[in-house]
Amino acid sequence: MFQSGLASDITYIRTNEGFMYLFLLTDVYSRKIVGWELSKSLSHEAGTVALKRALKQCHNPEGVIYHSDRGIQYCISEYTKILLKHRMVISMTEGNHCYENAMAERVN
Repeated sequence: MFQSGLASDITYIRTNEGFMYLFLLTDVYSRKIVGWELSKSLSHEAGTVALKRALKQCHNPEGVIYHSDRGIQYCISEYTKILLKHRMVISMTEGNHCYENAMAERVN
């Protein structure tokens, strides 16, 4: 799995208890959601859970391109250390435009 890359994004879901945040990782090749976490906050911990969930499905993520926007959840050192530990290639949007992360945005 993860033949070419992963794309990551967060979407907001309105519930009776207020907004929830759904962290999603999409396998770019198959377009399947391979990592996710639903959280009451935008904290990086939820993103880390989603990433670890996705990595459980990949036997050798070395060289896989990991793409996200520049949200703090993806830039924080705890998160990038996981990517670098698995020798993944980190790719982030240059600006703040949804077209730069279209694979992940298409789900949202």
